[in-house]
Amino acid sequence: MALISKIRKNMWLVIVLLALALAGFIIMDMTSGNNGGSFGQNTSIGEVNGQKIDYMDFQRSEEALYGGTGDVFTRRASLWNFFVENAIVNEIAEDNGINVGADELNELEFGTNLSPMIQSFFRDPQTGQVDRNQLNEVKKAIDEGTVSNPEFASRFNEIRKQVIKSQKQTKLSNLVSKALYTPTWYAEAMNKLNNETANFEYVKVPFEAVQDTEISVTDEDYEAYIKENAVKYTNKEEVRNVAFIVYDVKATQEDSTAIYDKMVAASENFKTATNDSLFAAANNGMVQNTFTKKDALTGLLKDQVASMAIGEVVGPYIDNNVYQVAKLIGKKVEADSAKASHILRSVANNDPVQLAAAQKYIDSLKIAIQSGSTTFADAATANSQDPGSAAKGGDLGAFPPGAMVPQFNDAVFNGTEGSMYTVTTQFGVHLIKVGKLIYKTNEMKYKVAFIGEPIVPSEATQNAMEDKVMAELEKTKTIDDLNKLAKGDMKVEIAGGLKQNDFTLSTLGGDQNTRDIIKWAFEDAKAGQVSPTLYSFNDEKFYYTSKHVIAGLKSVDKAGLSTVESVKSKIETLVKNKKKGEKIKAKITGNDLNLIAATFNTKVDTASNVSFGAAMLSAGGQEPVFVGKVFKVGNGAFVGPVVGNAGVYVAKLSSKTPAPNEDGAFGQKMQLTQQARMQVSFAFMETLKKSKKIEDNRFTFY
Repeated sequence: MALISKIRKNMWLVIVLLALALAGFIIMDMTSGNNGGSFGQNTSIGEVNGQKIDYMDFQRSEEALYGGTGDVFTRRASLWNFFVENAIVNEIAEDNGINVGADELNELEFGTNLSPMIQSFFRDPQTGQVDRNQLNEVKKAIDEGTVSNPEFASRFNEIRKQVIKSQKQTKLSNLVSKALYTPTWYAEAMNKLNNETANFEYVKVPFEAVQDTEISVTDEDYEAYIKENAVKYTNKEEVRNVAFIVYDVKATQEDSTAIYDKMVAASENFKTATNDSLFAAANNGMVQNTFTKKDALTGLLKDQVASMAIGEVVGPYIDNNVYQVAKLIGKKVEADSAKASHILRSVANNDPVQLAAAQKYIDSLKIAIQSGSTTFADAATANSQDPGSAAKGGDLGAFPPGAMVPQFNDAVFNGTEGSMYTVTTQFGVHLIKVGKLIYKTNEMKYKVAFIGEPIVPSEATQNAMEDKVMAELEKTKTIDDLNKLAKGDMKVEIAGGLKQNDFTLSTLGGDQNTRDIIKWAFEDAKAGQVSPTLYSFNDEKFYYTSKHVIAGLKSVDKAGLSTVESVKSKIETLVKNKKKGEKIKAKITGNDLNLIAATFNTKVDTASNVSFGAAMLSAGGQEPVFVGKVFKVGNGAFVGPVVGNAGVYVAKLSSKTPAPNEDGAFGQKMQLTQQARMQVSFAFMETLKKSKKIEDNRFTFY
């Protein structure tokens, strides 16, 4: 009561303090470029040559195009590239009078020469073909002004932006590519290199001939390799090197036993279930849509299915870390493939009016075919709305069981040759004619229902592991502390060369957790510190906490030559192979290929008509350094030992065939010019990006 009395007596002071606090919040909101406020917030996610990319526009595009689907960081990276490239393309296109007209845009969106963007967004995942029916519905709605769905309108508008950008970029690339040519002297030189051939015997000693334990690799070796390959291993921006340790959350023996007992009880109910599909769906299971060969089955089921009666169950048994129970629900000798034709009348979104009309249409076609007034092929060509098969009289060719959707598959493989069947699928109503059922093996096939329970740690086990790792984190403040956690199978991993917009982190992959670790390393951390946050990762398949990670910032690399820490994981194998190559070279004596092959338990291979330009070996892949040295010597000369990409090589040259003389090398000139022009579409944009001033502020937003 005394406290309340004091507050009442000094109410003016409370009001002043509240006013100051509110003002502080407002000022903070106005000056923060990293919050969600509205007082002067900087919403520029980036800038290209002074042209701002607004984060609100970026968000609207992301939502319209993806609607929350797909990997969030991958789609944002793709969208960022689009915004940057679009700004560059629009600037250059405007300066050069390049645009996309209305008729041209209509052809790209709905015509016979569809833009790759349209093809990508309107591709039917079942057939791999562009869904022309959906595209035609879109065109009709746009032409008639009946687009009522704002989300669809927004999405198509964003797709249209990408179509226009892509077409402008294509035109610019074509302008550049058409200006490229190959000088005669260069064509003649490349003609000699690409068409001069050699025949030789050689021995390849793979790097695996030396075990890792036989070599010693030091930091000096890594540093020397980095300096030798400075062009590849130079940072254009500051990078971070993160150290981390992973605690896997695994099911205990008690967890496994409890899951097993649960599945034993479920298996008894599975035996007597009258609706296998419903029972399987309610117990993390499924019913196979098709009949399957014995060899395609797995686990205990594969061993016992041949002797099982229909309705019999087997299990629980472990298959891919799941306790599984299988029930045989059918068996028969089924065709290995079938030939069929169909007529499709499309139905959009299971619309009942369209469905009724399609069924009536198919019924009338079936009557006409049965009466002989038309053939199935003619009816398909004239009436089917499947453009891929209509042109072929409805013919779908041969396909195996399971290649078609379940209703279609069952009608064909349970049908009889020459018969017609009407089925409805998500695509519409089909009239199917079974052409031929093809039996190759007459092997018995089986239809099975499954129920399963993943062997995952219980909630108690997950909580216990979290408590354990939190206790470790509380006493882990520095990288030295982190290194002390490495015991037994536990080891500290290094993710080097991380940039501020990266989202993947070594073996951890890429998700919000890895992004948070990288953001922490750039925002708040100092070299040698450990993050106070415990990063918990969920299993994407079974939705439980599968691992905990303690992470720290090991070091910071300024722009310039990479340090060993930042690239060690990338170059470790290359440096080891270099050391192994030196060791193998030291063991090779003399020039007897057979003796060298015997020493390393390998063989002598023959290379015929190997060109200098291709430098391809049948037993070694592409080895330009080695092949180049072969071409330097005369017939009968010994070459090597040479450390290549896949091992150490020695050779003896048999003969060389000079390239035929061709004044002007016109064929080579055309080929080289075409190759250069094909590279423009990618290289041109990457070159433009390097020439533009691009400011990237993504890091401050996500």
